[in-house]
Amino acid sequence: MDNQVEVFTQFRPVFYVVLGVLVVFLILSLLPKGRDSKINLYSILMISISHLAISSTLLVVESRIVDAYSFRGDSITFYCFIATVVLSVLNPIVFYFRNKGKRRSRSSYSYR
Repeated sequence: MDNQVEVFTQFRPVFYVVLGVLVVFLILSLLPKGRDSKINLYSILMISISHLAISSTLLVVESRIVDAYSFRGDSITFYCFIATVVLSVLNPIVFYFRNKGKRRSRSSYSYR
């Protein structure tokens, strides 16, 4: 008798895509923001929150499937989830501090 238990890895590509999008937004956060940039803190924050919600939901669904069919959990998927959490928290912070000096000040007019 062979007591091999299958490992459930069907959601691994989805986690890779989520990580890829968050890495792209981290790179965009590190670049200096131009005048005509469409990326702002609100968009970075919404992308980070939505991708965190997607990956959390996927992890919960995967755990239910693993329990229902007596599969073994995938450790790589869990590490991808941890990386998603780190990047989702890091992206808005990096964008905020990288573009902190680019904001308009209200008293920028000089009276001579």
